[in-house]
Amino acid sequence: MNDIMSPSEQREFADRITDLRWERRQQRRARRRAFADFLLSIPGTALLRLGA
Repeated sequence: MNDIMSPSEQREFADRITDLRWERRQQRRARRRAFADFLLSIPGTALLRLGA
């Protein structure tokens, strides 16, 4: 049995990997943005008490 992918299957596989990487990057950016927004919502005096 030959396990080698056809050129069209290789392109589809590569496209899928590219899409998944892009989605992962977008999710990371969204998490970072949410965390930054959370930190900005904390009053400065509370941050001083936490030792930040």
